[in-house]
Amino acid sequence: MNLTDKLNKETIIFPLTSSSKPDAVQVLLNQLLNQKILTDTKKLFSFINEHEKIMNPATGRGIAFHYSISTEVTDLTSILGVSIKGIDYKSPDQQKVHFILLILDTLDNPILHRKLIKRFQKFINAINMKTKILECSSNIDVLDLIQTWENDYLLKKSL
Repeated sequence: MNLTDKLNKETIIFPLTSSSKPDAVQVLLNQLLNQKILTDTKKLFSFINEHEKIMNPATGRGIAFHYSISTEVTDLTSILGVSIKGIDYKSPDQQKVHFILLILDTLDNPILHRKLIKRFQKFINAINMKTKILECSSNIDVLDLIQTWENDYLLKKSL
């Protein structure tokens, strides 16, 4: 599964100007609502919020993953928010979160998000990638970075 299959210029928010975790989640959900991928965000927001009580979405090193199953999506859906200032997620390593990936799985394939998370982790942990993303000037620049990395990654993988 390629990141560029699941992220595009409408599903990358750069810069994400939220100052709190709940606000960031709501902004990401609202963008999916604006793109007509969702018709409402209240139930999803509540479900994501409840899930966070069980497991912190912050994984450390400036990254957080939010996940939910949605009856409204027919294919795995994702949205990426990039916060230049960072957001306090009470991360295990105490670092602020700069990269927030929210993923919605379908009812019939509720574990597909794991493949996307694995690919995103390879991307975000590539040498200097976090710095390169934070130095971007637009969501299109971020998408170009993803595309370039993915092309290089797939090329190396095929050799």
